[in-house]
Amino acid sequence: MQHSQTAQSLEDRYGTRRRASFDRRFAWIAAALLVAAGIAFLLFSGWQQPNRVAFQDIGFTKQGETSLDMKFQVTTEPNTPVACAVEALNTSKATVGWKIVELPVTEQQSHTVTTRVVVTNPATAASVRDCWVIEDRAAD
Repeated sequence: MQHSQTAQSLEDRYGTRRRASFDRRFAWIAAALLVAAGIAFLLFSGWQQPNRVAFQDIGFTKQGETSLDMKFQVTTEPNTPVACAVEALNTSKATVGWKIVELPVTEQQSHTVTTRVVVTNPATAASVRDCWVIEDRAAD
């Protein structure tokens, strides 16, 4: 019984019991805030990516020594303004032609595009480097 009183006396004197409950409460609040911040980050950071743009190379045809016609397919949500970067490479994989193509807005989800790329040296390969949704310029 005396041991219990001594332990109680030490707890009262140094406040160990209160401190433990305070620390536990603080840990739960901090954990809840971190979870809420993580969920908010996922919801508002573009994680959902509603306007994804997919693209696939179909091929290219040389048009003499100074240009080629690149053909590719783009798939995105209908009525979405899209731009693509097309690149032509030589045998050393150096860029010899480059073009940004703004695609016409269509109601189709997928459409095929052919564009002419001017090259500085003979090209042995051509591909779509990337496609992206064009942001609304009227909002600027």
